[in-house]
Amino acid sequence: GGFSMILTGGGVLESVPDIDGNTATEMEGGLTHNLDLNDRRTWEFKWTAPADDTAIASFLIFGNAVNGNGAADASGEDQWNKLELDVPGINANPSAPSAEALTILMTVIGLALGLILIGSMWVFYTRNPDNFSIGNFWAYLKPWLTTTDHKQVGILYFLYGFFFFLVGGLLALLFRIQLAFPENDFLTQAEYNSFFTLHGTTMIFLAAMPMIAGFMNYILPLQIGAKDLAFPRINALGFWIIVAAAPLIFTGIWSGEAADITWVMYPPYSSLSGHAGGPNPGTIAFIAGIALLGASSTLSGVNFVTTTFTMRAKGVGWMRMPLFTWSVLISVFMLYVSLPAFIIGIFFLLFDSTIGTTFFTAGGDPLLFQHLFWFFGHPEVYVVVVPAFGIVSEVLATSARRSIFGYRSMVYAMVGIGVVGFIVWGHHMLTSGMSPAWRSAFMITTMAVAIPTGVKIFNWLATLWGGSLVFKTHTLWSLGFLITFTLGGLSGMFFPVAGLDTQFHDGYFVVAHFHYVFIGGIIFALFSGIYYWFPKVTGRKMNETLGLWHFIIGFSSYNAAFWPMHAVGIMGMPRRTHTYAADSGFAELNLAISTFAIIFGLSQLILVWNIVRSVKKGEKVGKDPWGGWSLEWAVTSPPPTPSFAVEPIQHDANDPQDYHETTLERWLKAPFRTMSALWNKEAKS
Repeated sequence: GGFSMILTGGGVLESVPDIDGNTATEMEGGLTHNLDLNDRRTWEFKWTAPADDTAIASFLIFGNAVNGNGAADASGEDQWNKLELDVPGINANPSAPSAEALTILMTVIGLALGLILIGSMWVFYTRNPDNFSIGNFWAYLKPWLTTTDHKQVGILYFLYGFFFFLVGGLLALLFRIQLAFPENDFLTQAEYNSFFTLHGTTMIFLAAMPMIAGFMNYILPLQIGAKDLAFPRINALGFWIIVAAAPLIFTGIWSGEAADITWVMYPPYSSLSGHAGGPNPGTIAFIAGIALLGASSTLSGVNFVTTTFTMRAKGVGWMRMPLFTWSVLISVFMLYVSLPAFIIGIFFLLFDSTIGTTFFTAGGDPLLFQHLFWFFGHPEVYVVVVPAFGIVSEVLATSARRSIFGYRSMVYAMVGIGVVGFIVWGHHMLTSGMSPAWRSAFMITTMAVAIPTGVKIFNWLATLWGGSLVFKTHTLWSLGFLITFTLGGLSGMFFPVAGLDTQFHDGYFVVAHFHYVFIGGIIFALFSGIYYWFPKVTGRKMNETLGLWHFIIGFSSYNAAFWPMHAVGIMGMPRRTHTYAADSGFAELNLAISTFAIIFGLSQLILVWNIVRSVKKGEKVGKDPWGGWSLEWAVTSPPPTPSFAVEPIQHDANDPQDYHETTLERWLKAPFRTMSALWNKEAKS
């Protein structure tokens, strides 16, 4: 058939000779066929673009085979096929430059931090406009940046964690927008991978753990009658290390090269930084930031262990400590046992990516990292969940106006969770080729965790049953915790069954279970703790009406967002997927999930406003607005510095006998007392 090609807009159009050396005939503005090319069905051309990169080249192409397209033109002759094609230069139609989505996100976060700083300066200015100066503002800010007081460090931990809780939530909402519609292009695949990598890491390591550390720092010394933590300077150092870790973890955002190895960091992909097909360059800094977080946890943990062993007031025996203090002690011991394996794995990963070692690649064993990671990773779940248990125990006992039911069994249950939690990590690897014998062993040990957890659930229910419940916002969030955490625990019983795990392992059922445990268990308990201890920190109550709206909207939208994830998981939707086909059947549920996730995220603004408003305008309270029994309610609100001018003595109304330190307690305390004495002597010198 014949052809003709007309070029406008610039450039040079040439005919490529066919196998016989025949070329097209030049015509005005282009090329056309000749008799030698009239029997061809394909033709080749070469076009050289113009030097002007703002030009737009337009091609008008006619082609005809026998009978054309089967239609006739006005004269009754064959109708030629026609194609119009525009090829713009790289700078054609210039418009405003568009930044990468991650760049825009982190710029917004940076602006938010700047606004916080400016807002703090404005508040300081309004207090005394006549004497305002940068020097005076720095004098106001410096004590917070250099403090070693456990209460101020605790507030810094909480504010840091709460800020990154909002950042992590924003990341989640962005990729939920991506998944709201099938075949969506709101985010590229690379952006999506970076978003959910940073979301998981931020929520666990930069949000949940620092917020819990904030409660630990502020409340634990008050509950045991201590003036401060054993090593105040080390405590402050631990906080500033996690501040330094955050920029490393988010490195690469502004260049579009943020880490994309997920929060579990599985090799060999994560070990191939700098190689073709490997992760983004920001991965190395990301891994270094994770290592810093391990150092911070180590420094912080030694404080809580030493303080609990050596600085308890008279009367605060092992079986008279508040359950929150017990939960902190067990949590820190779990962290200390599990953290070395994780840090070793992280440094091996870093060495593979920097100095060319082969721990996990090129003959190394990538499954080794999974064992090291999950030996830490599963106890890490309990490291953050067990303190949540302690918060809920304090709130429910106070709200029910009675002591916790089965105190000793609650302690033993938490210890049991801490022990059994170290022999269940293999259920995360049931699909990795593990032998049937080991699969069976890990299945049994994983199911065994339900026993001490069930003890705690029934003890909480018995506490409510035998008490006179007062419904406050902190009570509602703890009751919500009971529901959602129980549902998350029940869904978790599917995974140790190897046959079911084969189907569910890489599906959205896992996402649903994890978020029911993490948000429904940890975050709901933290919300409860915020409303419960806010009067102790500020001397003012939070607004109960705003708190009620926060609970109603947050609790309902949370369940509406995450419960359907079980369904899409059973339907076969894989996790960590950038998009899905329009005919997959996932679209309607994903749209509902994304809608309610956005509502849940927006509901947190109610909490933010409630905190900001209540700091200045909340109802003033005394020492003990809720009727709590532990020692933190014996000091003023907010507490003085040091927290106790005179060491208090705790008495048990059910046991009027005088308190005496046992020989075992004295023997256990001895090495910690020696360490504390040496440290204080060195600090004084």
